Amino acid sequence: MRRLWIPGGALLAMTVAAGQAQPPEAPARFHHVHLNTHDRARSLEFYELLGALPVTFAGRTDAMFTGRGFILATETDTPLKPQNRTALRHLGWAGVDGPREYARWTAEGIEVHTPLSPVGPEHFYYLWGPDREVVEFYTGDRNHWFNHVHFWSDDVAEASAWYERHLGQRFRAGSRVPRPAEPDRVWGNEFRLDGISFLITYKDHYYVEAERRLPQGRTLEPSGGSPLDHIAFSYESIAPVYERMRRDGVEIVRPLEASAEFGFDSFMVNGPDGVLVEIVEAEPIPDGLWR
Repeated sequence: MRRLWIPGGALLAMTVAAGQAQPPEAPARFHHVHLNTHDRARSLEFYELLGALPVTFAGRTDAMFTGRGFILATETDTPLKPQNRTALRHLGWAGVDGPREYARWTAEGIEVHTPLSPVGPEHFYYLWGPDREVVEFYTGDRNHWFNHVHFWSDDVAEASAWYERHLGQRFRAGSRVPRPAEPDRVWGNEFRLDGISFLITYKDHYYVEAERRLPQGRTLEPSGGSPLDHIAFSYESIAPVYERMRRDGVEIVRPLEASAEFGFDSFMVNGPDGVLVEIVEAEPIPDGLWR
């Protein structure tokens, strides 16, 4: 949810932190969010209701196109890890008329995580997805696109530096945004990619009352096996990216290989705070729409 306030002094420091080596390739692009689900058809129907477009990905499997990338889903019978144990906090959707849209979703019988709430002239609310993933709606961008991914983090500066160093992203306040001295101030950061915001917030800062039950100082578990399993970014050629990340000491969770389910070449790494990050070989949207 885009309510991040950056102090004026930090806005003057929006350059890359000194000494941070940058990837030699063009920056990564957004490719997909990957869900674990107990019922793929039900899950995809939910995101279609929110406005995603049903597609057959690479001629192989049902998926959703969001206008900026894809939602892919793997069906499993395995019990799923509760989402609030991981750093993948929620997916965010944009809205236009908060009260009217909220009334529509509740009339559809969608379970509410956090009720409709004002924030200045705008509104936000959280809904439960089909497998207990959390989906936020926020009206600030005044459209109906897939809008953001929100992460929790043990260390916002370290997490920001990882996405900058290994994926070539740029942050609003630079990657080394310091933790505020005041305990009630938000420690957060953001990068924007392909029209989507990627928000990182310290794990003990909560926007909504429903999250205040979470224990202070909790350990963030790996995202694999939760409803929001991982986030995927793409490059047009990933072999040199794979070698660079191995050389730079990034933990490779799954080596470079072709996906039998989805058809693309990819590899998986362990990102900040246990977030699984998949690196996919694909042309950017729209040229690579069906890859």
